[in-house]
Parts: sequence; C-alpha cells; structure tokens
Amino acid sequence: MMSQVRSRVVLAAAVLLAVVACSGTPSRPAADGAPGAPPLGTNGAQAPAPAWEACGGAFQCATVTVPLDYRQPSGGTIDLAATRLPATDRAARIGTLVVNYGGPGTPATSSLRRLAGRFDGLRARFDIVAVDPRGTGSSAPVACAPFGGDRVPAPVGLARTPAFWASAAEPGRACLAGTGERLRHLSTANAARDLDLLRQGLGEDMLSLYGYSYGTYSAATYANLFPGRTRAMVLDGSLDLVANATGAPDTERVPVDVRAGVSAAWEEAFGVALDRCAATPTCPLGPDARARATDAVAAAGPSSAELVARIDRALQTEGRLPGLMRTLAVRAPSAPPSGGRVPLPEVPWAPEHSPSYLAIQCTDSVTPSSADMDAAVVAEQAAHPIVGASTALNHAMCVDWPAIDPDRYLGPWNAPLPAPALLVNSRYDPTTPLVDARAAASQLSAGHVLVVDAIGHTTLDAPSRCAADAYTAYLLDPGSAMPDQCPAGV
Repeated sequence: MMSQVRSRVVLAAAVLLAVVACSGTPSRPAADGAPGAPPLGTNGAQAPAPAWEACGGAFQCATVTVPLDYRQPSGGTIDLAATRLPATDRAARIGTLVVNYGGPGTPATSSLRRLAGRFDGLRARFDIVAVDPRGTGSSAPVACAPFGGDRVPAPVGLARTPAFWASAAEPGRACLAGTGERLRHLSTANAARDLDLLRQGLGEDMLSLYGYSYGTYSAATYANLFPGRTRAMVLDGSLDLVANATGAPDTERVPVDVRAGVSAAWEEAFGVALDRCAATPTCPLGPDARARATDAVAAAGPSSAELVARIDRALQTEGRLPGLMRTLAVRAPSAPPSGGRVPLPEVPWAPEHSPSYLAIQCTDSVTPSSADMDAAVVAEQAAHPIVGASTALNHAMCVDWPAIDPDRYLGPWNAPLPAPALLVNSRYDPTTPLVDARAAASQLSAGHVLVVDAIGHTTLDAPSRCAADAYTAYLLDPGSAMPDQCPAGV
C-alpha cells in the first residue's frame, strides 16, 4: 500500500441484481449501482483457454484474452499476460493458487519469477499462477503521455494553492489522453472478473488466493464477487477494505491513507526502530535516539522531504534500518534542539506513483475534494509533524481523476466464504498497519490475524519462517489451526 485516493463520486441509491452467467456465483446487490448496473459476475463472457508455453525453467506463459467491458462481453477485448508454475505432483494436485504482488501496478508475472521460492512448500500441490492485472505490466498497460518511464512526478509544494491542484490534475489528463477508453475499465473489480474468467478457462471449480499489500484488496474483491469460487485466501499486509473503498461513515471526506491510520503506524514503526537502536551500545544515535532523530529532521530544512522519503524506504524492511540510523546520526550533531517539534516543511514529501498505480487506485477509492484534502493536510501535519502532510497528499493526483470505472466494487465485504481468510501482518508495518488487518478481518465474513513481530511491509520485507509455515499449512488445509503470533526471521 503497500503502500495508495480518489475523485468525488455520486453513488446511486438504486441497487439492482446482476445476472451472473457462467460463474456459478449467486447474484448479490450492486454496491455502486448506476443506470445499467454493473455485472457482478462475468456476464456470459467467453472463457479463454490458455495455451501455455515454456518460457524459461519450469515456468509457462500464456496470453489470456478478456472483455474490456463486462457490460458488453462480446465487444472489444484486451490481452493479459499470465505465468504459471505447474504443480510437481500432479496426482496430489489441489488446484490453482493465484498470487498478486500488490502496488497497485506491480507486474505479477515478473514478480513470480523473482519470488517463487516463497512458495516452495506449495509447489507440489498447486499450480501457482500470476496474472498482470489489466493496465499493468504486459496487460494493456496504462500510458500517460507526455510522462515517460514508469513514474509520474508528484505535485510539488503544499496543498491549498491553485498551482498545486493544477499540477495534481495533469497526470489524470495525460493518462486519459494516452490510454483512452481503456482508462474507464481498470478497476480491481474488473481484474477480479478477468480472474474468474481465467478460472473457467482452466476448468477449476475454485481458486486459492495470496495477496500482498494492495493484492489483499484484489483478493478480497474477488472473494466477495465470487465467494463460492474462493477456496482459501491469504492477505499479507492487508488494507482496511472499507477505508480503501469509501471510508467508514463520517470519514468519506478524508484522504484514504488518513482513513487507514498510516501516519500513526509510520510514527510507531519509526519510534520502535529508534528505541531498539537506543537499547544497543553501538547505536549511532546513542541513548537519546528519538530526540536526535527528531532534531535531524527538524534541521533538514529544504531537504526534509528527501530525508522523510529515505526514512520511509528504510521502514519497509528492517535490513535498511542500520544504514538509516547512521544517516540520521550524521545529520543530528548540527541540528538545534527541537524539543520534539518539527516545523511544517516548505515542500513535504509527496510520493511519486506509476501510471498503473494511479489508474487503478484512483478508480477503486472514493476521493475527497481538494478543499477536504487541504483541510486534511493541516490536521495531519499538526497531529503527525514528520509525515502527516505526506500521508494526506499521497493521492492528491486522484482528486478529479477523469475516468472512474462504473463497474468498480465498493463493498459489502462479508460474503460467506468456505473457509476463514488468513491475514498475516507485521506488528509495525508503516504502510498497511496492523490495525487495518484487524479491521479487514472484522469486515470479512471470517478471518484469523497472524502477527509477525517485526518492522516491515508484508512478509516479503519482514520474512518469518513461522509465518511461511503457517500460510503453507493453511493453503494445504484451510481448516488448520493457526498461530496468533510469529517472531521475525524464524
């Protein structure tokens, strides 16, 4: 969310039942009903038959053709890239495990090639499949002319100025110009429909799902659109599903990361990292690590945004923390005593995002207006001096996003599932806080939270052998008893 807000949207009050053809899933009320309510299933679209071909080592690759618009399932199509690791014990094969590596916008196929070892305990029993979600990687990727490369620059400066908001709106216009009509069909809900169409093409009755970070939102969306087709689901670094979609009542006018409590989680992770350093005799910051780190940020002046960005990168994985402590120690000696106060930075850190991140995130979530976001910047900065403004501005480019998918899914999230979900979360995750995993578990029909006692974002950056054993046992048998807590690393 990983690390991850939105355009004002008027939700119609009418709720219609959609006809779900070829999916075997009962119709459920449309959460974002509108004239010509969106299909909650695949709406009779023809299921693809993937032609898997060897593409290096044990991997197989295929192109999967799906409808661009599930309201017109026989209309235009797009091609999705898929990669598979076939089960090595075909006689004992359980089924297909689909993995989503988050972002949104992270290509899943290349990630599976790099990270397949995480699922060594499952290779015998599952075909492990990754699909680049529509708009990402090699699946009809978003193009945002004239922005080249894979990053869209963030608007510079503080909010509350016309120039800032004009700058924030530029990527949306550029993405619409470069991507065209496809930009209106890139919701996670449509990616979930693509996945169920692939399930049909594979001849599978049910899928097992593993999602990292934003991939947890993807998995939960599939599970609620197709609950009868969801065998098991692991959410690793989970988003608060309601916060990411609409916000709980009375929070709809608050930016999504503020709704999710990211500033408080970030501060907690940073504080714990500093305390752990201070407790060691070799800590570069000494026993007063918290005070010296605050002084370093306060003294950074115009470069404070760069320093906050570096802190954020380090908090994603514990392996980067020793280097961060050395950096802070170098900056701290000349810093004036802050007394715990950090001045409002002239140019707060505002994260850049990929075009596909924006295209998916800005349509998936209801975004407050620029005026509401301005107010959130002031409030967050007062409550969380180091990172509050950055949290509030993380999705400034989603304000007035020009292409919202009418078929997105905004809840409810409690469709009955065959097995409770397993939610794995670091205790000190600065991007997808533990409180969000607990919230998601309560929003789903059933879920068990497993806490990894570590700093870091998902088990990719806070690995735990105990957690790996737990999710392996769960996916092999979703009825397995699960631990409540795991140490980091072991």
